[in-house]
Amino acid sequence: MSDFLNQAKAAATSALNTASDLASQAATQASALASQAANSQAAATATEQAKHLGAQAYTAAGNLAGQAHAGAHNLAPTVIPAPAEGVDKSHTLEPSSPVETAKFEKLFQARPDHTKLQEEGILKGPPGDQLAGKRAELLESMKKDKLDKDIAQRPQPEELVKKGILSPDDAPPA
Repeated sequence: MSDFLNQAKAAATSALNTASDLASQAATQASALASQAANSQAAATATEQAKHLGAQAYTAAGNLAGQAHAGAHNLAPTVIPAPAEGVDKSHTLEPSSPVETAKFEKLFQARPDHTKLQEEGILKGPPGDQLAGKRAELLESMKKDKLDKDIAQRPQPEELVKKGILSPDDAPPA
């Protein structure tokens, strides 16, 4: 029985990973199209293409999730309930009214661009650079390590008094 569960988990995980990869690829393509839209006259076309890619990713993820559920049910029908017909779309992310759509579009247009986010320190690198945050953390850590090393190597107050750099009155007590 646990072998069936493991197979079901593996099938569901595989489908989830595939759906996640597809959604990530679509999001990357949508981001690239959005960047093109910001820099060209074809903004409306690029926006429509990005919306279309998002819809395709949403559909593909839903289909894969349904297939994974059906596969898991086939492997262990007594443990995993049969999937419902179709994908539950009762909780879509689409605005519920034209007013909500207009509000969303207004907020979308007012969002800051990547240069402003970089200036404010929110975005650590160019859009799409997934390692920018880790790179910034690494540089900060390297600076801290260098500062710790330099502080550890500084001369003692007695040595500075002997060299005449520090007066005996200014030296901290030993």
